[in-house]
Amino acid sequence: MKKLLIIIIVSLSLFLISCNSNGLVLSEIPESFPEETIQLNTNENGAGPAPSFDEKKEAAGCVYICGAVENAGIYEFKEGARLYELIKEAGGLDEEADADAINLAMEVKDGEQIRIPYIGETLSMTEEKLVDINKADLNELCSIPGIGEARATAIIEYRESCGGFKEIEELKNISGIKDATFNKIKPYVCVR
Repeated sequence: MKKLLIIIIVSLSLFLISCNSNGLVLSEIPESFPEETIQLNTNENGAGPAPSFDEKKEAAGCVYICGAVENAGIYEFKEGARLYELIKEAGGLDEEADADAINLAMEVKDGEQIRIPYIGETLSMTEEKLVDINKADLNELCSIPGIGEARATAIIEYRESCGGFKEIEELKNISGIKDATFNKIKPYVCVR
């Protein structure tokens, strides 16, 4: 029963990510990726997964994916790659993964470590990884769990009209950010 619930949650999350605000599907998640994406191989010692990249295309960078994925490791990606694509390359989410705690649509950046949390796990954020809501652009704000494009735009508009945030609690002044949403995003933001 628990497995079925997780599968339903992950499927629903992926469906919602692929919809725009009018409910129209923007794109389908492909069953297989084009040949220019990474292929999962074993390393030269045969000790475990080691990604390789199609030599016709250049990689935009590498990320380390760990936690609740089937094959944690370092993966190369092309420019504009999204987290859900790399998770698929890592063998998919573990059955105990907390898919609601991550932004599957976030664009990945070179050199990142992305930890996929297990259900009930809280991710600790270091000060340098926190998103400064006074300086973050639209993409950085959208990388925060619980913040989509509409809320990110509202955050930017609020800080421009009010001269910036003095404390993160001011986020609750933005339409659509109530206590529950604020508590979800609070661990990921700061005001510097």
